[in-house]
Amino acid sequence: MKKLIANISFLLPILFFTAHVSASTPAEELAEILKVYETVQGNFNQTLVDSKGQSIQESSGVFTVKSPGYFNWETKDPFPQLLIADLKTIWLYDPDLEQVTESPYSASVDQSPALLLSGNVELIKANYNVTKSDVVKDTFILTPISTESNFTALELLFADAILVSMQLKDSLEQTTTFTFRELAINSPVDNTLFIFEAPEGVDILKNE
Repeated sequence: MKKLIANISFLLPILFFTAHVSASTPAEELAEILKVYETVQGNFNQTLVDSKGQSIQESSGVFTVKSPGYFNWETKDPFPQLLIADLKTIWLYDPDLEQVTESPYSASVDQSPALLLSGNVELIKANYNVTKSDVVKDTFILTPISTESNFTALELLFADAILVSMQLKDSLEQTTTFTFRELAINSPVDNTLFIFEAPEGVDILKNE
């Protein structure tokens, strides 16, 4: 039941952004969009459906993101879970299991959408094939180049120049959908949100 939430580190900080751009390729256009905002805070709803469209899991919570890749993602329902990153380390804290998993930030970023925060055209081109949907307006489709990626395609849907949802498709033909609401863009952010100290007594697992 917790697979959906635990995998959120590969989905995270591409949650916002708006710009008026004149780019020659979809990758360059997306890069220009992604580098506009410095901070975003808001609420999220997350759903996971199987290949037949049957709902597997739903969750919701709050998030704070700060460029160039700091984030605090707190799932509140149905299972509490906290994900924090500070550019050096990613912490995944599960209060129910009394367990914290520490992973190197760089090891996840080079194969995940987190790198999109940089707005770096070369990084995007190196890691994704980027196209725009011919069916749904203002939708970017990112296909990972690496065969080791955790997903097969990522779709970013914009409305009124703001990212309102994203869909992640995996090798099992499952689809994870994130919808975002009540966004606060470029508001002051407390940097302590990106500092994690493990509660006393919890188990700490380290991924090297």
